Amino acid sequence: MRSDTIPFFSCHSSQVALSKGARHIDMLIAKVKATVRQYGMLSPGDRVVVAVSGGPDSICLLRALRDLSLHYGISLHVAHLDHQFRGEGSAADARFVEGLAKDLGLPATIARRDVPAYCAERGLSAQAGAREVRYAFLKEIAGTIRADKVAVGHTMNDQAETFLMRIIRGAGMEGLSAIPPVRQDIIRPLIGVTRDEVLAYLREHGQDFVTDPSNLKPVYARNRIRQDVLPVLERVNPRIVETLAAEAALLRDEDSVIARALGDRLPTVLQRDGYSLRIDREAFNALPPALRRRALRHAVLLAAGEGSCGLSSVQTDEALAFMESALTGRALDLPGGLVLSREYHALVIRAREQEQEFCITLAVPGTTAVPGAFLSVECAVQDFLPAPDSDSGENNLWQAVFDYDKMNLPLYVRSRRPGDRFQPAGMGGGSKKLQDYFVDEKVPRTKRISIPLLATEKHVVWIMGMRTDGRFLPDAATEKVLVVTVQKVI
Repeated sequence: MRSDTIPFFSCHSSQVALSKGARHIDMLIAKVKATVRQYGMLSPGDRVVVAVSGGPDSICLLRALRDLSLHYGISLHVAHLDHQFRGEGSAADARFVEGLAKDLGLPATIARRDVPAYCAERGLSAQAGAREVRYAFLKEIAGTIRADKVAVGHTMNDQAETFLMRIIRGAGMEGLSAIPPVRQDIIRPLIGVTRDEVLAYLREHGQDFVTDPSNLKPVYARNRIRQDVLPVLERVNPRIVETLAAEAALLRDEDSVIARALGDRLPTVLQRDGYSLRIDREAFNALPPALRRRALRHAVLLAAGEGSCGLSSVQTDEALAFMESALTGRALDLPGGLVLSREYHALVIRAREQEQEFCITLAVPGTTAVPGAFLSVECAVQDFLPAPDSDSGENNLWQAVFDYDKMNLPLYVRSRRPGDRFQPAGMGGGSKKLQDYFVDEKVPRTKRISIPLLATEKHVVWIMGMRTDGRFLPDAATEKVLVVTVQKVI
């Protein structure tokens, strides 16, 4: 037997709460059934991807679902990912899972990913990077085999540990709700089972499992809570794991009520603007304090993407104080590489590195995509002025008409550059810096780089959607016109 595989009889007696005459297999299966029924996790005919690391929780999950597969009429597919953090050790874990799946007569996908390289490229911690890669892998397998659900092995202990971690870090009600039993197609059938019950179940089954040495290292916050904090709390309350998990469940119920109350108001508060997320100041300030905090946290999670840990309570208070200021033009750094900035009528959350210049050559005539500005630009050459388009649809943002013979091709759609000037139509031929024009029009500093400009090699012809340069407009001598129509790219 491998040195890093712990046989069932190696579990310390202090780890397993045994009741005389208890049938641990039956007890655990009954709890899993109750959890599945309570949260509607499974339906007849479901294909389920089971995430199996080889540790006790995931092995218990696999054995329990296999025991229940006929009862629920479901089929299982084992998925194991070697993260390549431990060399031969993690490779041996993969072989163990592959052998177990074969013994149980279940199909399996065993894969390897260079997670250390993934973390290094993105500046992620080992735990955060591994989570991203692992869930992407599970999603990929589910798509490949057309699975309905992905089952993961979180237990009641994981719930209690997460609850404590978030209390220590500082989190709102949505954070203290901890781990959801069901999230989209992810299900957690063991969420109502303690780790002691898992170990007792495996012992009674005579089932081996493996251990990941990183789960024993005190460098990780979760491990310190598991090894140092929970044992102390258990001396005060021997059922502390169940108590904390119950608190998380209560908060999750209350959280869902608040989420529904906010849900109807969010469309007036938050709007996606390219790569940025805009928060309408008036609508945001009209929310009760509890919903303002919730809206801010929600906005940060939307901007940061899946896997973000969001804001702590201290960070939330700091951001709210910043948002309440009447000043504009300043910015506050947020976790996850985000920036919160104040504008005239809005607050904007964006990625720090998002403000990239763009320059696209236009097809004249023709239609050109401008990915940097989320636009499509159509150029049409005509020998007459077009009639106003009264039925252009909601995607038609702007249209401008120019004297074709005054244009010096090629034409570009680009972002602004230092020193850009133009002669605004209607100003008698006077020249103006774009910088000054944006200030006069109260265009937020953070948005100026993303405003598309129609330009020749030497001149700005049109600040799209705002102002044209009078030198290029049609006049009495015009013979051909260039019609430029701008649309959103959905």
